[in-house]
Amino acid sequence: MDMQKSAMPDQVQTLNVELLGKPIHIIRTKLEELLVNSCQQLSLELQAWLKAQHVLVELDQVVLTELPQANVDATSVAVLKHNEDGVLYVAMDPAMLMRLSDQFYGTTVERSVGDLTNSDLRLLQRIAKCASQWIAPDHAWSHNEFEVIPGTGICATLSIQARHQQALLTITLDSALIQTLIDELELTPNPHMASDFNHALHKTPVRLNVQLSKTVLPLTQVLKLKANDILPIVLLNNAPVTIGKQTLFTGRVAEQEGQLVLILNDDKENNR
Repeated sequence: MDMQKSAMPDQVQTLNVELLGKPIHIIRTKLEELLVNSCQQLSLELQAWLKAQHVLVELDQVVLTELPQANVDATSVAVLKHNEDGVLYVAMDPAMLMRLSDQFYGTTVERSVGDLTNSDLRLLQRIAKCASQWIAPDHAWSHNEFEVIPGTGICATLSIQARHQQALLTITLDSALIQTLIDELELTPNPHMASDFNHALHKTPVRLNVQLSKTVLPLTQVLKLKANDILPIVLLNNAPVTIGKQTLFTGRVAEQEGQLVLILNDDKENNR
């Protein structure tokens, strides 16, 4: 029986083996710790800006991501470039940004649709400036045009709750900025990670599946099958051996000391 691939929970990330032991994971962990400690600061800043007492900012997650990200609205992204190298992207849902902007500027009518104004973008830049200072001093940043270079980045998602409304603020570091932080912290890869991973991988148990026989029946006959029916089968001359759906090699079924055994064919060596 073939092994079925089960759906992974939402919180489980696909493992990128190329990044095992790399300092990017240290940067991700440090950024997560930094944001957890900085959420209250942004909450207080927003309370002062919006003249509201109940503004709560919480960290949802910090994950590795492939850039460019899908479904990114460039019109609602503030971009800051590090003087050394790398870019920081700060984005918010346009509708929620409008609501925060209306509260910030004290307008009497809250908008729900329409294009973002320069005033809206200035508020986003203000939030982005606050977030950037958690990572590097203010003098290390300059405003930049929106442009994304493909690569692996780190994306942090913060939840902002204000006046019974919720918005997600995303802070994304591109690969160049991550490398700048790695250089500044003088981080180096774990030299033993590759050998440790290979050692663990070699000990990983796997299930080999051997297909001894198969038969083809018309659907009408299959629908008529019932308990104790007998189906004639013929053992395959070359039984495929698989792990999941991946065929590794074939073998021949034989009897040895009263037991069925599988004798591997020459294609075992050819597939190594």
